[in-house]
Amino acid sequence: SYRPISLLSSISKLFERIILNRMMTHINENSIFADEQFGFRLGHSTTHQLLRVSNLIRSNKSEGYSTGAVLLDIEKAFDSVWHKGLIAKLKRFNFPIYIVKIIQNYLTDRTLQVCYQNSKSDQLPVRAGVPQGS
Repeated sequence: SYRPISLLSSISKLFERIILNRMMTHINENSIFADEQFGFRLGHSTTHQLLRVSNLIRSNKSEGYSTGAVLLDIEKAFDSVWHKGLIAKLKRFNFPIYIVKIIQNYLTDRTLQVCYQNSKSDQLPVRAGVPQGS
């Protein structure tokens, strides 16, 4: 299975970075991420999370407790993002309306086209997922 890559111009990449910075400011100022969330957070690497888990296991063991874990990895998560659900979440977490509208516009009426050697497919609508590759 192949995942399409979105090719963006330099100005689009800059615009995307500005929106990301504004979203992260909103997320941090409103404590939207749980303390345990390490994905998509500056300064919170998988190494840090592994250290946290190791320390918890070690602490529990020294106190005579056992530790269990449930790990979840959602396959093809970016391919299956429901656009209307994403917009509803942004509204629920009180993101500024201009950010909600920009993202809604960005995801609306998207198409994909497969190019192989000298051939191109017809354009097809993209109804779920978010662009990757910028």
